[in-house]
Amino acid sequence: MGHTANIIINEIYNLLREKTIKDIIDLETDNIYNKSAVSVIIKRYIDKNSIYNLDVLKDYKIVVKFIPVDLKYNCFEAMSFSSTSLYNILFENWDSPDVLERASLRNQLNFNYLFIPIVKIKIKGVYNNYYDWEIGDFTFWEPTRNELNLISAEWNQVKEVIKNGVVLRKVKYGKSFRTTNNLPKQSKTNFIHLRPHAKNSFDYDIPYLKYTNGAVEITKQSFWLNKKFINQLLEKYKWKKILKEE
Repeated sequence: MGHTANIIINEIYNLLREKTIKDIIDLETDNIYNKSAVSVIIKRYIDKNSIYNLDVLKDYKIVVKFIPVDLKYNCFEAMSFSSTSLYNILFENWDSPDVLERASLRNQLNFNYLFIPIVKIKIKGVYNNYYDWEIGDFTFWEPTRNELNLISAEWNQVKEVIKNGVVLRKVKYGKSFRTTNNLPKQSKTNFIHLRPHAKNSFDYDIPYLKYTNGAVEITKQSFWLNKKFINQLLEKYKWKKILKEE
């Protein structure tokens, strides 16, 4: 990471550290109930109170992700990448020198990631009041060669399943049914998994549907970082530790 990017992140970190949403929310303009509300509120606060903004980090190939975590920095959710067709994965190669043939996930991991944890408390499935959500210690992740190799092994496993044929099955779910598939689940992998990333249950992966001659009607999918892997990254690459080493 370059010196300028380091200065920008440090400035933003010092601006946000130990603040709660209550400290930074503007009740006249901010809507906490939107899905992306927290990220919008934080970005707006930075724009108003810093000479930098989060968007400038894109110039340094840094992607910002807001991660909801508990008091022990265990994340509540997996982290998604952009959706991709299963059809495209069939014709991708993880390490292809041609960026158009290279795995979409590999291209997305060709960036560095700034994780901004949002610390919440969850009791019986309900979060504490958003006013008390605290902005935690940053984590800065530069994917290492070893990490990329481990992820690529699981990516190739997914590709092999798609190559052999995705199998859909309707299973009883409460009073109705839901559709499951044989793609590797988060519980069976260490780093990544594929799962739905669609607008609704009718937002199908059309290229793959056509490829299978209408046999596999699966919703759009994307790769997600597993929760347990995110937890490891949050602990291993905390921003404070980076500053101490420098």
